Amino acid sequence: MNNSAFISNIMMTRDNSCCFTGHRSIPRDHIDPLRRVVEDSISYLYKKGYRNFICGGALGFDTLAAQTVLRATEHNREIKLILALPCRNQTERWVSTPYFDAAAAIREYQRIRGLADYVVYVNDFATPDCMKQRNQYMVDHSSACIAYRDPVVWKSGTAQTVRMAEKSGLEIINTFTILRGK
Repeated sequence: MNNSAFISNIMMTRDNSCCFTGHRSIPRDHIDPLRRVVEDSISYLYKKGYRNFICGGALGFDTLAAQTVLRATEHNREIKLILALPCRNQTERWVSTPYFDAAAAIREYQRIRGLADYVVYVNDFATPDCMKQRNQYMVDHSSACIAYRDPVVWKSGTAQTVRMAEKSGLEIINTFTILRGK
């Protein structure tokens, strides 16, 4: 299998691509420090040759990561935001919670999708395993993973994606443990 592909005008290889995975719920007091850690992680990987940053389009950390990548592109057009979405109707089941206003979250999702350099739909419609397929797609197309994963949480899509990344030999930067170490 060829390890590289042209997506639009983007040269994407595993070696120059990083994916994100993280929990949907982020404590409010983590948001600003987390944003700074993600900025630092993107800068670190950029210096190592990474140019493509793949986000899964979910609520919480995925949104924060995509917003941070978009801010980085304002200063460096070499950085590209790739969205790997599980299905075209991803936001259909989003509902308001104490952490999210669904209408505002959907507007932000649409804004990010419109600004992304490329959007990949892993499936046309939701399936029982479309999220897992999206996560595997991101891991298969990356050599690094910036995560926001609480190490005590084992049953989550984030934990599953980090395990996939570990098994595939990706460099993993866990922003959760970096924040806890400060």
